[in-house]
Amino acid sequence: MNDARDLLRSWFQQRRELGDDELVLDQLSVAELREIVSDRPARVARPVDAVEPARPARPREAAEPRSPVEVAEPVPASAASVDAPVPGIVETHRRAGAPVPGTTAHPPSPLAPARYASAEEIAALPVLNAVREIALGCPRCGLAKTRTHVVFGEGSETADVMVVGEAPGQEEDRSGRPFVGRAGQLLDLLLLSSGFQRADVYVCNVLKCRPPQNRNPQPDEVDACSPYLLKQVELVKPRVILAFGAFAAQTLLGTDITIGKLRGRTHEYRGIPLVPTYHPAACLRHPAWVRSVWEDLQRARDVLEAA
Repeated sequence: MNDARDLLRSWFQQRRELGDDELVLDQLSVAELREIVSDRPARVARPVDAVEPARPARPREAAEPRSPVEVAEPVPASAASVDAPVPGIVETHRRAGAPVPGTTAHPPSPLAPARYASAEEIAALPVLNAVREIALGCPRCGLAKTRTHVVFGEGSETADVMVVGEAPGQEEDRSGRPFVGRAGQLLDLLLLSSGFQRADVYVCNVLKCRPPQNRNPQPDEVDACSPYLLKQVELVKPRVILAFGAFAAQTLLGTDITIGKLRGRTHEYRGIPLVPTYHPAACLRHPAWVRSVWEDLQRARDVLEAA
C-alpha cells in the first residue's frame, strides 16, 4: 500500500508540474487526498484504483441564489438510478464546502426486528430516533417482503426545509438512503444552487420502502406509511415543505391535479407552506424542467424569508 501511495503521490506531482492544478474526484474526499499527497501516513486506507482522475472542471463563480442548473441532454429513465456523478456536481459541492455525494461511505440502515406498531403508537413516539427504530422493522404493508432496506429519511432534525419525494428507487433500496444516484445528485445540486445545503434540510419520501420495479405506490401502502411521514413533519417542524414529483405533491395535498398545474404557487400541508415541483428524475429526462424547479426553489426561499 505504501508503494502504491508513493506512486500515486508521484503521479500527482507530475500532473502539477505539467500545469494541472485542479482535479475532480468522485471517490476520495479532499481531506483524504491531502493525506495521500502529504508526507504523513494516511489514516484511512483506500484502494489505489478507487481514484479516477478527471478533466479539471470549469471554474464557476459562487453566487446566491445561483442561476438554474443546466442538464446537457436527456437521460433515459433507466439511468436515473445509476450512481454516476451529474456533470459539474463534484466541483460545485467542493467549491461550496458541501459534502460531495458519493464520496462519503454511508452504511445501510441496520435491519430491525419486525414489530407492528399502530398509527396511535407511532403518533405517541417522542423523538425521530424512536420513530426510525420502529420503521426499520415495519411490517405494516406487503412491501416489507420485497424491500432490501427501509429508507426512513435523513438530515437535520430541526430543518427549516423538508424535502418529500415519492418512494425509494433501486439505489435507495440498496443503500438505505433517500435521493441517491443521479437523481439524488441533481437534487443536491439544485438545492445548493438555491442556497440550501443538503445537510441543513430533512429529506424523506412518502413511502419508506421501494415498490417492486418502481411501480406506482398503491393506496394501502400510502395509508400504511402515512403515520411515519406525519410524525416526521410533526417532529422536524419545517417552515416549508418541498414536494418533489407528482405523487408526493398529490398525496400531501389530497388531489389528483397534475404537477404541471400544481407547481408555480405555494400551497399548505397541515398549516405548513408547501411548494410542489418536478422530481429530479423527471428533470434528467426533460432538462427544460430544471429552470422550473429552480424557480420553485426560489419561491421556497421567499417563503422562508417572509417567515
